[in-house]
Order: sequence, then structure tokens, then C-alpha cells
Amino acid sequence: YRGVIHYASIHKEGISMANYRIDNKYIFNESAKEIRKLYTNKKLKLTCMRSQCLAYILLHANDEVITKNEMSQAIWGDRSQFTSEASLTQALYLIRRDLKTIGIDDLFITVPKKGVAFNKTLIIEDLGSGSMKMSVMKEKRVLLFVSACILMIAALVAFNFS
Repeated sequence: YRGVIHYASIHKEGISMANYRIDNKYIFNESAKEIRKLYTNKKLKLTCMRSQCLAYILLHANDEVITKNEMSQAIWGDRSQFTSEASLTQALYLIRRDLKTIGIDDLFITVPKKGVAFNKTLIIEDLGSGSMKMSVMKEKRVLLFVSACILMIAALVAFNFS
């Protein structure tokens, strides 16, 4: 069993929404409900429901299959029992259509009678919930820079004492 996070409860608790880099070409900003194409700044605005659905898919990109039931629960919460499977199917269709307009094809694949699966040929990077959180690559560069500075200082100190 995987715990399903109800987005409505996340927002009430004040937890920030995520930002994702998609295939090093796009940034999805969940709070702004938009996808921005890097280097061109072309933007795609999403409806609240489509943004939540896309965020859930990206959050669960490592899952083998993201079930229809899990997505419905995440998007509609307790009301999901009153929504039809056709509503989710329509939402997924509209997300695919919107993504194609900005150049993203096949972000997720339909798994018949189960749900969807994230396209594993694409790279997703969780950028966190704000600018204060550095990406792993940036952290590695900072660590490398600091290490190089320490080595240079150690070499200068050793040179001065020899």
C-alpha cells in the first residue's frame, strides 16, 4: 500500500507546492500552474485540476503504475467516489493535448485497465518547493568549489612553512 497524499490537505497545512524540471527542457511550477519551456520562455497555463493531476504523475514518476484510483483520490479527495472514470480519462487526454502544444510528447503512457506509467526515457528533477532549495547538481558544484579552496589554502600554508 502506498499512501495517497490528498492535495487539498497539503494546501491547508501550508506545505509548498513543487517545481519540476522535465527532460532538462521544461520547468513545471505547480503553484503557478504552468509549464515553461527553457531557453524560449514559452509558457503553458494549466487549469487547477490538470495541474494537480500532472503534479501527482510527476511526484509518482518512479512508480511502476500510477493507478486511476490513486489519481482520483489525489485530485478529488473524498468526492472521487462520485466522479466517473471518464472524468479522469478526459483530464489525462487534455493534459496530453496541452503538453503536445509546448513540445512534450508521451510524458506518461496509458496502462490499460490500470492507470498510467511515467515515460522512463524522460528525466524528471524535483526542484523542491522554492528557490531556497538547491538542486543536487548545484550542491555538488558548491562542495567541489569549497573542497578546491580548502586544498589551495592547505597548499599555500604548506608552501609557506617549507
